[in-house]
Amino acid sequence: MDHRELARRDLLAPGLALPLAAAASRAIADAPGPEAGPFEVATVERMDLVDPDQGRTIATRAYYPAKPGRYPVIIFSHGFGGSLVIFGNTGKVWASHGYVVLHPTHADSLAMMDPTVPATDADVMRRFRAARGGEGGADPALARAFVKVLDDPFFINNRLRDVSYLMHALKTPKAGLAPAVLERADTSRIGMSGHSFGAYTTLVIAGSALMPPAAAAVPTGFAGFLSMSGQGPGRMWLTDDSFKTIAKPFMATTGTRDFGAAGETPPWRLKPYDLSPPGRKYAIVVDGFRHTDFDPAPGDPEMGARGAQLRKYQLEFWDSVLKSDRAAQASLASQAEGSKQTDPVWLRARLA
Repeated sequence: MDHRELARRDLLAPGLALPLAAAASRAIADAPGPEAGPFEVATVERMDLVDPDQGRTIATRAYYPAKPGRYPVIIFSHGFGGSLVIFGNTGKVWASHGYVVLHPTHADSLAMMDPTVPATDADVMRRFRAARGGEGGADPALARAFVKVLDDPFFINNRLRDVSYLMHALKTPKAGLAPAVLERADTSRIGMSGHSFGAYTTLVIAGSALMPPAAAAVPTGFAGFLSMSGQGPGRMWLTDDSFKTIAKPFMATTGTRDFGAAGETPPWRLKPYDLSPPGRKYAIVVDGFRHTDFDPAPGDPEMGARGAQLRKYQLEFWDSVLKSDRAAQASLASQAEGSKQTDPVWLRARLA
């Protein structure tokens, strides 16, 4: 089985076997190990945000500094079929360095799929997951059907509405976010991030032009954007011209074994970096990382060192954008200048 097939079989994999929390609870999170920042991390396992316009509940998890204060906010959008449990390692590490990190669950979640998901799409998603877990993987016809599901505008429109409601909830005390989260969230400093389809969501919110445009309004109010395993042109309503309108700071990430659902290569995932205007744009390539490898546990014997370096770059990006940290911005520029393609984590920058 080649790397492309491994990548396709990894789609919809993370977190699907993990149960969702039954009710909201606040607790101190597991310490993020050797990557821990100066703040102890608290967690609200689940908050149910009821969006009356969509008529649906957005189950959301939060990681944040336990110490009272005001901290920048990062909204993290999970991959297709995932849920609020996805990228918990990254969320905790970011929170330990002084961020409120929100993980919403979108309608496409296989763990708690919204009843408004088109029935034919839901059927393909479930059959693809079952086949992916089997010995032979998904047959070509089912794989093509799944790729077509990813192109259904229903899903990006749902996600844009979810993020818009989270932005509303951050400024509305009775919209579903826990008081401890609201007390710490600095709504003047917000970043958007995501993995896979969540990276696609991030790209659209960052300003990527879809042809035709999304039916849902694109939420605003973000200072910077970080995509992991995102998309290039040719699928999901993206073209070569789509990324010309990404004006704010942006960081794209892929791995040398991070192939797309239709067999696209890792360089395709960096096209938003290549084709967006210069100016605080960054690209990262992690050696050996596949589609589902971007949230390794701190200290993991196989991927921990590369994961730590990746999150170091991510935190310097967030610090430069959301905390106006000039030293972090200068550090990124300096490291990008000295980074090489043969490095375990290759960093590039287009600064002007």
